[in-house]
Amino acid sequence: MNINIPVMRIAAILVAAGSGSRFGADTPKQFLSLAGKPVMRHAADALATAATLLQPVGDAAPIEAALAGLDHLPTVPGGATRQDSVRAGLEALAPHAPDIVLVHDAARP
Repeated sequence: MNINIPVMRIAAILVAAGSGSRFGADTPKQFLSLAGKPVMRHAADALATAATLLQPVGDAAPIEAALAGLDHLPTVPGGATRQDSVRAGLEALAPHAPDIVLVHDAARP
């Protein structure tokens, strides 16, 4: 008996476009070190266990440094608001046609 079970394509948008102005540090909190790695790396590592596609959104240079060695799609720029940034991530994922999209704030480990 052959049973065809469809494989779900799960994508995760990791929104890292915030400035962290309320936090009051010189560096946005998603790029600050926590337990030896950037805060956003903790979130990315957790998402990578569930998602087959990781779509970072924000400033490419610090994101690339934070995610070094982790498979992810090319970073797309964020928007003026969180909603705009999530939209940019969704638009970047559209050609990949994921079945499920997770959205997570990179400043939340």
